[in-house]
Amino acid sequence: MRVERIRDVKRFATLKSEWNQLTSGEGLFSPALTHEWFSAWLGAFGRKMELAAMVLFDETELVGVAPLCLTRGRYRGIVCRQIRFLYNRHGPRCTFLMKEGYGDSAEFLLEETLRQLDWDIAVFENVPDESYLYRTVASWAGRGELPTLVRRTMSSPFLKIEGSWEGFFDSRSRNLKRSLRKKESRLSAAGAVSIEHITDAASAAEIMGTLFAVGERSWKARRGRAIGSGDDSKAFYSVLAESFGKENDLSIWLMRIDGKPVAFEFHLTREKKVQALRAEFDEEYRETGAGSVLDKEIVKKLFELGFEEYDMGGEADFYKLRWSDSTRQHSEILVFNTSATGRLLCTMEKKIVEPVKKAVRPLTGARFRNR
Repeated sequence: MRVERIRDVKRFATLKSEWNQLTSGEGLFSPALTHEWFSAWLGAFGRKMELAAMVLFDETELVGVAPLCLTRGRYRGIVCRQIRFLYNRHGPRCTFLMKEGYGDSAEFLLEETLRQLDWDIAVFENVPDESYLYRTVASWAGRGELPTLVRRTMSSPFLKIEGSWEGFFDSRSRNLKRSLRKKESRLSAAGAVSIEHITDAASAAEIMGTLFAVGERSWKARRGRAIGSGDDSKAFYSVLAESFGKENDLSIWLMRIDGKPVAFEFHLTREKKVQALRAEFDEEYRETGAGSVLDKEIVKKLFELGFEEYDMGGEADFYKLRWSDSTRQHSEILVFNTSATGRLLCTMEKKIVEPVKKAVRPLTGARFRNR
């Protein structure tokens, strides 16, 4: 087997078909790990980094990919060379992808990546614990490999869609059903409610400006985290809508009251699985519970449309756990090189940052683990 570094987007583009046949781990799949996702990401956010996607071949067959880049910047205030995922806050998770039957080769791919690239620290954010990459790093414990730190980051809720909507909804708590009845009543009093479901690229192109406008009226806009906060974000979601819409793997839900757009959710789908990415609502309609009612209608439709899994993404927020208490654990993985800067960063992280995080843990509920 051999590992090749992909340095330019033209070479990257040639890998689409084979890339999309790979998986991130047993039972794991997300549209946010597809070639289309990373192509959109590179176009929107890739200008300030150096592409370093590492691909594993068994003779001429692509059997593994590490969607990576190289950057030079500050980590804990120290300028250093960093290996990072093609990833930021817009993605639900990231990890290596391997062809079925080649999961054990993730270790070879990681070792070759660390050997070939020029780096001080490798930062792998929000790696799912079931993934091949996580298992590889876990197997390094006590084997004298490069210093490694594994830190729990989030539990992300998902819903296995089984049985009927009626049976599922009956199983939900009385508090949830009572709360939804009140919100549905308030929403009806606010005006005529309609919900649109957009799945194709042409319709999405017409509606993206509307989504950006709703986002600008949401609480997320004040924090610069709305879907339309910045030209890069607008470009990213517009390209996602176009590329996934061409395959009918787009799922945008838009709620209107008396014709006025007040809430939306932006999802991607593939292989009967749904990945939630954005959910925003106009703050003027907060008291109507528009977002909660839209949540309910979406979950109901997913049952009716025959989907098998709804990945809600992000943290295990209260409103998500009302629909499911199943979660996927994610971790941040740090690997430190033996360079002077790498050793300094390792010392800082283990001697200063780790004790502080352990002290804060009782206050935040964060879980922390070191290898």
